Amino acid sequence: MKLNRIYVSEDSRNKLRILKGRTGLLPNVLCRLGLSLSLIEPGAPNPDDYPSDGSEFNRYTLMGEWDALFIALLRERCASDKLPLDNDSLTKQFRAHLNRGVVLLYRRVKGLTDLAALMPK
Repeated sequence: MKLNRIYVSEDSRNKLRILKGRTGLLPNVLCRLGLSLSLIEPGAPNPDDYPSDGSEFNRYTLMGEWDALFIALLRERCASDKLPLDNDSLTKQFRAHLNRGVVLLYRRVKGLTDLAALMPK
């Protein structure tokens, strides 16, 4: 996947700012948590629901040393959703899962201690 720059929506950017205040975690860590949440959420997100009008992230800064793992998880998820695995489709799904994940995280986390509730028992 040739994606180097990732754009989140203005809404996601605002939610990340609030989540950072609630938890003290950096936006890249919050994005990783959100992406993980979205990948286990039923149904594929619609990329058209998330405009690219917010912040821009460098992919490596966002995913860090776990980039290959997240891309593999995304590919697996797209395959299970019977979506195309070409670069364009993967790029759109990556952005959609990232944005949906931030929204899910925002709804579920009011403080740092709420992160423990996200872990399966």
